[in-house]
Amino acid sequence: MANGNRRYDRILDPSYLDGMEQLDEEALRARKDECEDEETVLSYERRLLHARLDIIRAEIERRASGESSRSLIDRLPEILTSGERPTHRGSFPKLDAPPVFDPPRRRIEKLVNDDTLARLPDLPDEEIQKILANLESIEGEVSESRKAVLSVLDRITEELGRRLAPRT
Repeated sequence: MANGNRRYDRILDPSYLDGMEQLDEEALRARKDECEDEETVLSYERRLLHARLDIIRAEIERRASGESSRSLIDRLPEILTSGERPTHRGSFPKLDAPPVFDPPRRRIEKLVNDDTLARLPDLPDEEIQKILANLESIEGEVSESRKAVLSVLDRITEELGRRLAPRT
């Protein structure tokens, strides 16, 4: 949705940072908050993708090793804890209520829903490979989107820091 009305599109529009130096601190902080909220949504979407990728990869490994098929429910704790990743980029967590996460969840569910995961041991190898490729592709796109939002956030944070730095 190029030039759309989504928050993501607004943040990545070059005009979002135009004239940043003339914005008052309140407006600049509002943009910073908006970027942080979008980054949180993108991070959540990545976590959903990583969980599904971990599950798919675990099934591929199970098949390759010849291990018997245990239920996904039984294997889930070990699958999801083996690929633990940091959940933040070193910043302090926000104490505000998190943004609404429905759109990313729906997007991920369209790619791989819970029913597909439940039937995973019964799916043919080719279908599993196709699902894996789709998830990896989308994860790459979401990661690039997150990096782009973080770049804008960094520019805003630098401007706020510049204003707050003691002048000598």
